[in-house]
Amino acid sequence: MAFDLIIIGAGFAGLTAANRAAESGLKPLVLEASSEELYRCNSRFSTGSLHVAFQPPSTESATLTKAIIDNTDGAARKDLAEAIGTNAARTIDWLKEQGAAFEEHPRRTDHMPMLSPLREMRAGLDWEGGGANALLQKLGQQLIKRGGELRRGTRAQNLLYQDGKITGVEVVTDQVSQTLSTRSVVIADGGFQANAEYVQQHIGCDISQLQRRNAGTGAGDGMRMATEIGAAAVGLDSFYGHVLSRDAMTNDNLWPYPQVDLICATNIVVDGNGQRFADEGLGGISVANTIARLDNPLTATAIFDSRSWEDAKTTDNVPPNPSLPDAGGTVIEADTLRELAVAANVNSAGLSVTIALYNEHVAYSAGEPLSPVRSQSTYAAQPIMDPPFYAIPICAGITVTSGGLSVNGKGQVMDTNDQPITGLYAAGSTVGGLEGGPRAAYVGGLIKSFCIGLLAAETIASVHGSPPAN
Repeated sequence: MAFDLIIIGAGFAGLTAANRAAESGLKPLVLEASSEELYRCNSRFSTGSLHVAFQPPSTESATLTKAIIDNTDGAARKDLAEAIGTNAARTIDWLKEQGAAFEEHPRRTDHMPMLSPLREMRAGLDWEGGGANALLQKLGQQLIKRGGELRRGTRAQNLLYQDGKITGVEVVTDQVSQTLSTRSVVIADGGFQANAEYVQQHIGCDISQLQRRNAGTGAGDGMRMATEIGAAAVGLDSFYGHVLSRDAMTNDNLWPYPQVDLICATNIVVDGNGQRFADEGLGGISVANTIARLDNPLTATAIFDSRSWEDAKTTDNVPPNPSLPDAGGTVIEADTLRELAVAANVNSAGLSVTIALYNEHVAYSAGEPLSPVRSQSTYAAQPIMDPPFYAIPICAGITVTSGGLSVNGKGQVMDTNDQPITGLYAAGSTVGGLEGGPRAAYVGGLIKSFCIGLLAAETIASVHGSPPAN
């Protein structure tokens, strides 16, 4: 049977592209490697927050485009950033037409629309009753009603490429190989965060020393298949993630929440020598990336005082005080910094010098500039002066990689000469060139999925001679 397009991956990106194509009169096939009805994927596990570089999607388009480019320090591809900025609000409208509901979370002050019903937002992973899981199931059901097909238990192996264009996909189902013909393929199988070799090669860290804050399904197959036929990959050296309690490495109740981001962002993180190694003021995503690249990432520790621990009762979506210790996470308390250092297995002399310099700089604006620099434009640094003092052994939690295939503003995959590969498209976290940069900037995984999925489907419809439905 011939399909107008084949989509690899049945997360939000894949099902959005499939449904939009079906609305335009095309017949799509979606391939999902897992055979389970409620297959694991980052889309299903997501919190459901729709933002564009932490701006509401309803924000004026030029402002959104500028936020993407500024947040990535110019690393974002301009035409892709403009496409997201221009189409973000329309994407929300389309989702509502599909039956998605949105509301604001009472603990958040950023006014971002979140998929309803809201997740419980507690320690550990809760997804079954959330809006993300509900919408993913709804999109799958609507695809079937629209004449498309969702084929579970089928893994794409290779792209077929002949005479400068896509001609099909080689797949495996129940260990049986098959060739499927099509003129268009959309790669939407996510990042490569579950591929130890790729993480080591591109991000430069040992995946065993990171906490998997994801569904464990992003193996980078789509990126591999595309680059084998000449696609360009960009921005592979960073990831979106958060700082977690180190106990999350062995305690599933401590991921994906609570995060330790805000404690780190307003205080200090140190290595085993008691020395700072990151610009904490850039926030948890940047700090998580920096932790991952330490020679020993599992020596990182957050240091703070009683005032910050009191603040941690109300800050963040899942306040770490008391959810972190209640869920089994280690929070070390001591009356003196020396006692704290001993209990946290941190060099006492090194920590003493670090905190003295830090407090002098933060509390009195005196002394030599801190190294690493401590920016404060986003998160104000708090002095560490009020006993008791606290330490949390921390680790980097990786959610999804930031880089991937080079894609233009139409969802087309580009070759190494920056020319579109005929018939090849990508959406979601397999797309690079939108996030990353020197500060590991995050634009938003859901907007990458929904918005680029729409754009790719509409481009395919125009190529097939079927204009997108209004």
